[in-house]
Amino acid sequence: MSGASLGEALIAAGLWPAAGNLCRRPPPLVPGGDLLPEIGSAWNALIESSPGQPPQAVMATAAAFRRAQEFGARLTSGVPGAGAERATAWLGNRLAWWPQGVPGGRRVGLVSSRLGQELEAHQAWFGVLRTACTRLDPRRDLVVTAGQTAAQRFVQRCGRLFGLPVLTIEVDRDEAGSWKDWGRRVRASIPGDGQAKPEPPAGGMCGHSLAGASGLRCGFDTSPLRVLLSPPLAVDGPSAAGDQLADLPVPDRAILALSDRSIALYVRPKGNLMRLLRARLRWPGVPAASVFLALGPELVPRDLAGELLDAGGVGWYVINAAGEQDHSQPAPWTQGDMTPGTPAPIVPCPPADDWACLTHCTRRRLGPWPDEDEDQFLDDLILDRAGADHSALAALWRIVRSGRLIASGEFVRGETPVVSLTAVPLSQIHRLRTYRSHLGRWDFEPYGICIRRDWLQRRGARPVQYGDDSLWDALPAADRPFFQMDASRTAGGKRIDWTVEQEWRHVGDVELGDLPADAALLFVPSEAEARQLAAASPWPIVVLSS
Repeated sequence: MSGASLGEALIAAGLWPAAGNLCRRPPPLVPGGDLLPEIGSAWNALIESSPGQPPQAVMATAAAFRRAQEFGARLTSGVPGAGAERATAWLGNRLAWWPQGVPGGRRVGLVSSRLGQELEAHQAWFGVLRTACTRLDPRRDLVVTAGQTAAQRFVQRCGRLFGLPVLTIEVDRDEAGSWKDWGRRVRASIPGDGQAKPEPPAGGMCGHSLAGASGLRCGFDTSPLRVLLSPPLAVDGPSAAGDQLADLPVPDRAILALSDRSIALYVRPKGNLMRLLRARLRWPGVPAASVFLALGPELVPRDLAGELLDAGGVGWYVINAAGEQDHSQPAPWTQGDMTPGTPAPIVPCPPADDWACLTHCTRRRLGPWPDEDEDQFLDDLILDRAGADHSALAALWRIVRSGRLIASGEFVRGETPVVSLTAVPLSQIHRLRTYRSHLGRWDFEPYGICIRRDWLQRRGARPVQYGDDSLWDALPAADRPFFQMDASRTAGGKRIDWTVEQEWRHVGDVELGDLPADAALLFVPSEAEARQLAAASPWPIVVLSS
């Protein structure tokens, strides 16, 4: 219901009573004004004018808005602050719901183009993000981000790590947002009955370390701050509808529109962020030195920076974080992880004849490891720790260190956690290497472990049964974890024959603690990686030739 009048919008959102003549009309919009008192009064008036006992839903709604006011919430017309005119021009006339009130401070927006999937390759980006956050003042600065934008989850985590207040803008990516959905999110953010009003921390200090063993300083209160922007209203005045930026995602526009100062960490040519930065620098009355550009080939490269600097942007160069660092990948383990004694031998690849093993390939992990939480994953990236490496080699090292193959139900019909292996000989496994575009990853990368088949069979490993839906329907429950479709088709209609993988499965994790040294081997594609791995492995290593 985009483009609604204020009355229609508030009623559709469930924020204003729709009770005919018993209900007063919504007040006129005043830029930056708070509508919440009027909303509370409207619900109270409905209760007072109702014959008999008002419906329970009306009583509950009125009570919820009273609690919201007690907790300091505000519902403003537009966004209060110096950038209100820009916000209206870029986003249209919207309502803004502030569950914890309108936070003060200088709003600093951290913006970036998309990084891609291999996050650990962007050390320069995380270097400037880390430096930017350590240079902000939690007593004065309010970091601004928005949901569904490139830097959002990293910025929010930095708030916790560095003790910075972070305001997250929540808004639909396009203009077709639903007033009903927005109203539901507003009401869900109101504290429940009986919830105590939070006390502000004394002196603004949090009173405890947010960084734990990382040694970072304790910051100020970092409770989540949110603003929920509504769909646009149909009112007279400036609107983003005809603006040259109206085709860009709303969350990206919102950060630059609401921020007093913007820091661009990475800009791609011809991307959304480049257009937004140009528009921000051209906006009449933009304060001097309010748009900062992290300079470097992997950040804001010279050809893009020149144009933005000429338009009034300020260059920012962080030593050792501008794409000039050493990108060689060290071993993802420390001296304490090394196996005492002689390193494991590097051996030739066994021939395909009489192949007696099953092979489990590792692959790059795009998010947290199976036994790792999201915060640890983000901290490793932000703080440039060794754990940030989620490559296929790092996955293999984790198997060596933990002595375990972790089962997963991903892409298994029925979602039973299993460990998948292949009976294809190691010398021929390169034929299976395939890029799955719908998953954005490679299957059968040249990293992994081969384990004797008889050892795995004694622990319950079995070959899968290839078939179709009729076979799945006929299988007893105990056999279904070992079912695999024999074929499928891609979105483009290409047929994929899964039988060539010769898959075996083991239900649950495979514990390797009692796996003999002569019952397994590891494989990697380079001798340098093999030598690194040999220092930590109890099993021989093979260097796979390409």
